Amino acid sequence: MAALLSNEEDVEDLFQRVDHPLAIASDPKAQGKKYLLIDHSRDGESHRSPWSNEYYPPIVSSEDGGVFKPSFKLRQVERIANEVFESYCAMYFGKGEDVVSSVYLWDKEDGGVGNLSSTNGFAGCFLISKSLNEGVERGFWNSIHVVDVRSMSGGTSKYKLTTTILFSIDVTSNNTVEASNKLNIAGSLTKQVEETSSVQKLSEDSDDKTGHILNIGQMIEEMEAEMRSNIDALYIQKTREVMNSIRCDSSDRKKSGLMAAMMSGNGGFQQQSEIQAALAARGLRKRN
Repeated sequence: MAALLSNEEDVEDLFQRVDHPLAIASDPKAQGKKYLLIDHSRDGESHRSPWSNEYYPPIVSSEDGGVFKPSFKLRQVERIANEVFESYCAMYFGKGEDVVSSVYLWDKEDGGVGNLSSTNGFAGCFLISKSLNEGVERGFWNSIHVVDVRSMSGGTSKYKLTTTILFSIDVTSNNTVEASNKLNIAGSLTKQVEETSSVQKLSEDSDDKTGHILNIGQMIEEMEAEMRSNIDALYIQKTREVMNSIRCDSSDRKKSGLMAAMMSGNGGFQQQSEIQAALAARGLRKRN
């Protein structure tokens, strides 16, 4: 890296342009709850936990105004958003140590301190990390949702959501004779959408801004459903078509069989089948 880039700024710029899996840390002030690390929560070499609102490693306030944290009102919205998003992840990705979520919100620099009603609004990042480490399967699924919120007249707000999905899965035959049969599928997909919606009041408090969570959550849910379908078509199905169309020897046929097993809903791409089942069940409830 040092031989190719002239200075640290070039290296930093490169890392900001290259997608890489989300790292995980634990918050000692929140009973060891896990949280995800991203540049939006970083100050120097430290990252802020969405659970305790503290930076790790700890940093001291500087003379120019201290460490970066959301305003008091926005922090209250952030706390509720983390609780809601944790429940969302449990519903669609399952419970356990292999599923981690984090939500970070921040005031816009020209939006005023704690002034969520300003036309400048606020912004946030909603993160999900799902790891797969069972049997012959290894891999991960990362969802990175960055949202920009701008309040408008008439009790409405404009939302711009940019979503990036990173995923990777490795499958190896559990037969020792066929241990060389390995398959890897990895990739990423990014999509952006904008919506203007009314902000519902979830309490009688005139300054309640948690209605934004409902609007953002619905956008994220719809976006993830669409992108999972796109990933299935772009990566999974296309790979199957290629594997089925190429001329191969007996060893390659075994790998093709492994591919077919992975693509099936029975014991294959476990994460995908769980997600599809959850979406189907939710769709059925809505229709009823």
